[in-house]
Amino acid sequence: MKTASRLAVFGLVLLFLLAVPSVLSAASFEFSATAKTAFDKMKSAADKTTAAKLTSQYAELQSVQKQTIDWDSRIDKLHYQNEEAVLATRKRIKEIDANKLLQLESAVTQTKKKYEPLFRLYDSLNQQLSIAKSFKDKLATSLLKPQVETTRAAVQFAKLDIRSKEAALKEAKANTAKSIKKLRDQLSGIDAIKVKIKASKSSISSIKKYFTTETSILKQAVKKGDAAASSSSLTRMLAHIKQINEHKQKTYAYEQQTTIIIAKVDAQISSYK
Repeated sequence: MKTASRLAVFGLVLLFLLAVPSVLSAASFEFSATAKTAFDKMKSAADKTTAAKLTSQYAELQSVQKQTIDWDSRIDKLHYQNEEAVLATRKRIKEIDANKLLQLESAVTQTKKKYEPLFRLYDSLNQQLSIAKSFKDKLATSLLKPQVETTRAAVQFAKLDIRSKEAALKEAKANTAKSIKKLRDQLSGIDAIKVKIKASKSSISSIKKYFTTETSILKQAVKKGDAAASSSSLTRMLAHIKQINEHKQKTYAYEQQTTIIIAKVDAQISSYK
């Protein structure tokens, strides 16, 4: 089971790694050599204040984009740790009281088996007594009747013993089911967090589209040598990237919340041992 869970997580990691290039290219921007030459030429033609601003904006854009990549790395690492941890936790939940229940089930089976000869003897004596009575054999009846009575008392005790062990098993199963439900309910708190993560990803996806559109606007402005338009475009791009990073920071916080939930459930599972 452990191997299967690791393979499942490995598969998810592999899918992510294959997707990384497209994700990063959709979220990051850097001038091509030709565009960078045009950008530098535009700065040289601009006044010192505008040139300095453009230099600062482009440098800040690269820095903030690096933060985006750093957030991605941190989020993905924690996410896959959580994925593997939650699989292990679910497995541990399923195994709660497994040995205890197995022992109780075995006790019921062994007890029933132990009393089988007694039950057969009781049935046999009853049949013999019934036959003796049908033939009005007073001697056989007088001999068998005390044996039947004695055996009946033993059978009643045996049935009480079996019912007691069955009741213990039934109660243990009910308690285990209750404990498992409680733990699974707590672990299901992760589902609400996943909804929030999905919402953050959706927001990031929308902002990326604006960012991508803005990169085209910037390239056109640089190509035209329009320093003012380029500066305005860089301002909007920075705003978009910072919004993306805010959502990524929230996503990381959500993953941390997931870690906490898993840890709390694990701690409670340990108490059942």
